[in-house]
Amino acid sequence: MSDDLIQKLLQAEQTASKKIREARAYRTKKVHAAKVEAIQEIKLLRDEKLKEFENYKKEKLGSTEEQTKENNKKTEIEIQKIRKQAQVNQNQVVDLLIKTVLNVDTQMILDQNKKLKH
Repeated sequence: MSDDLIQKLLQAEQTASKKIREARAYRTKKVHAAKVEAIQEIKLLRDEKLKEFENYKKEKLGSTEEQTKENNKKTEIEIQKIRKQAQVNQNQVVDLLIKTVLNVDTQMILDQNKKLKH
């Protein structure tokens, strides 16, 4: 009788050990599956957020090509303004230079020479 009880206990222990192993294997399998699923979800979320950021960047900053075109356009406008100003003022500058070179104050030169001699 006691041998039967011991056998039943040993059999119950083996059954319990088997169920524990199965439960651990099931848990390991579930944890692994959850980890794989989480990695996939993170990748999808990362891709989605990256796409949102790129769209935001394009919306707020414009594309690099558009920025380059806009900067070139602004630069060309500024160059044209400077050329127009130079053209308008060119005659005045030449006239001023000629007037300054040709209109020498001889009295001032004489006064300077006198001071140098003394």
